Amino acid sequence: MWLAVAFSAILAALLVAVLIQWQRGRNPRPLDSSRAGQFVQGTLTITGVSDRPDQGDAKGERYCTVSGTIVGPQTDPAEVYGTLVFGERDSWPQIGADLPVVYKPGKATSTWRFGELPPMDVPPPPGQVPPA
Repeated sequence: MWLAVAFSAILAALLVAVLIQWQRGRNPRPLDSSRAGQFVQGTLTITGVSDRPDQGDAKGERYCTVSGTIVGPQTDPAEVYGTLVFGERDSWPQIGADLPVVYKPGKATSTWRFGELPPMDVPPPPGQVPPA
């Protein structure tokens, strides 16, 4: 009896953990200003791109796999690949195009993601009131 309850509890915990990881992969958290300080801005130059599918999925989204080279500060050029999601009317990336990426310094191959760093919060000069 206790063995069945313990097994069920472990199975439920594993299911919850898998669902959380799956959701995190489908909805990555955007970089907020506190986490953005750990990343630097770089550029991915596309060296390979998958063919554009004739039709998208049920939501009209098309998935594109790209490969390329990340260049930027505090890293050597790094060969990477990743997946982009496009709508029906979005233009398909081309070989040679440059896309903005962010990554942790020295770890471009394992921590990179598409996007740009948010603007840094700059405190106003002394004696000035920040805009509301």
